[in-house]
Amino acid sequence: MIRNSIVVLGAVLLASACGAPETPETSATGGQQAADAPLMKYSYTGAPFTVITGVKPPWTTESRVTGHFVVPELPPNSNIDFLDPDIDFPFVNLPKEFSFSDGARSITHADIVNVMKNTGDRIDPTTHEVRAFSVSTDADGNVVKWDMLFVHDVRRNTFLTAHNGGIYGQDLVEVDATHFGCVATEKCTANANYTSQGSVLPDTQSPGKWTKEPWIEPDDSPGEQVADAGDGS
Repeated sequence: MIRNSIVVLGAVLLASACGAPETPETSATGGQQAADAPLMKYSYTGAPFTVITGVKPPWTTESRVTGHFVVPELPPNSNIDFLDPDIDFPFVNLPKEFSFSDGARSITHADIVNVMKNTGDRIDPTTHEVRAFSVSTDADGNVVKWDMLFVHDVRRNTFLTAHNGGIYGQDLVEVDATHFGCVATEKCTANANYTSQGSVLPDTQSPGKWTKEPWIEPDDSPGEQVADAGDGS
């Protein structure tokens, strides 16, 4: 019965993630105000996985979803859908800098590809299409509601972290057999199910946490050259 409830919760969250985008007034377009806002890094640390399947899964009960994205500072009390209003690939409002990992694989902007009608035809397991990328903020501009869904193969290779801002949320990842260290007859899966009340049901816990900090652009420039390196020769 516990596993059935987890499956139902996952199905509800997946359905929500694949649903209609937010209305235009809650889209990622923020005009000049957004353009002038300082860049912030929003980082996520999920709850540890509690339900793991597979003969030899690539995760343990210490594994969890982690990630971040970088955008102009989000306004308070707002709903932001980064796939709206341009709901077609390549999604011009999708953060150019983001990375999410389940401990076995990482997904970045460079790994996002166009939508396929039959996702089972997608060959490279490191490529994903993005089906949801939205957040909501509280009065202090902190992320309190989120929905990120990446799909390689809708049947065997997906990556979801979603919290409805109310009671329920879930981090759900799955990889195809033989991919990313998975040994299984079909696929390996891992779940972290959570509620705003914490461990009120078996296999549930408190939600993951978001933090924010100013974004410092990595310095990719080569190190300072030693001047007059030939002196003294």
